[in-house]
Amino acid sequence: MQREPDQGADSVDVILADWADELPDLPVSPVGVITRLQRLRNRFDDELAAVFARFDLSPADFMVVAALRRAGDPFTLSQTNLMGRLGLTSGTVSIRLARLEAKGVVTRCPSAADSRAVLVTLTELGLRLFDQVAPEHLANEDVLLSALTDDEREQLTGLLRKLLIGFEHDAVHHPAIGATLAPAHLARRARTRVGLSDRAGLLVHHVDPDGPADHAGLAAGDVLVGVGGRPLMSIVDLAGILAGPAVRLRLRVLRGETERDVTVRIKP
Repeated sequence: MQREPDQGADSVDVILADWADELPDLPVSPVGVITRLQRLRNRFDDELAAVFARFDLSPADFMVVAALRRAGDPFTLSQTNLMGRLGLTSGTVSIRLARLEAKGVVTRCPSAADSRAVLVTLTELGLRLFDQVAPEHLANEDVLLSALTDDEREQLTGLLRKLLIGFEHDAVHHPAIGATLAPAHLARRARTRVGLSDRAGLLVHHVDPDGPADHAGLAAGDVLVGVGGRPLMSIVDLAGILAGPAVRLRLRVLRGETERDVTVRIKP
């Protein structure tokens, strides 16, 4: 019999409850986050597309227009720069630009400074279109978040930022401690790949010779699992501490299967 969500529960709660009945030992807790994000994304995509459709645009079209408008006067970016800002391949960007160029929203022309580069510019029509669409789009996004208070939105923003940073930055160099660190999901994969226990933390990717981390005995392959007595899962947490007045950093370090405490003197 299909279970229906109770008041105060959602469709993902039903999935989790079904698994709890069927396979109670199955570690399904990530479903509570990932599946909710996927289902919200689907809902949001439909709602956003409805607004853009009134202006004969797709959400993908508006991303291009917004990126060019955000660049400032003269609202021009190289196609390569635009690819980077949108996180898209050359072929995908070309298709979007061709569609917008046919509508008179953007123009493309060779760069006078670099014959290999193509410059993309938002036209006057494109600027007017942005001024029409942006207020409606932002108001629509605000409506979509109506279930959350301002404080809850801020909290969710922080958590999503923390999660996204781990995927956008494969390795971050921290001059204050003289080490390059990789995010927790890469640390877990690196450990399990060589048969070590599955532990989350910041993976030491590189240690600067004669730097603070080197003097403290840290080495590539170590995993930083704690700082100041608290778990360390993200470079966001570490960056917050390094931005403060501390001159020493007390780290919990996992090397192989052995944990130890290490004190790193922070470089000013």
